[in-house]
Amino acid sequence: MKRHIPVELIKILENPFYCCHSFVKWNMHHQQFAIEISLGVRQRSVLSPFLFAVYLDDLSKTCSLTTDQRL
Repeated sequence: MKRHIPVELIKILENPFYCCHSFVKWNMHHQQFAIEISLGVRQRSVLSPFLFAVYLDDLSKTCSLTTDQRL
């Protein structure tokens, strides 16, 4: 929202990350229940590096504001 991205586009970008689940596979055995994935970005997604860069950009700005306030 701070980057003036249309809400519709944000919803499209959020959709693949909403309500994700994963299973654990060890050798030939599969886990019987799903684990909900509530944080992070999907691995091997084309958007993952971009979304991570946006996150780091915001994080660096937040950290620099905190550092400037202490000076």
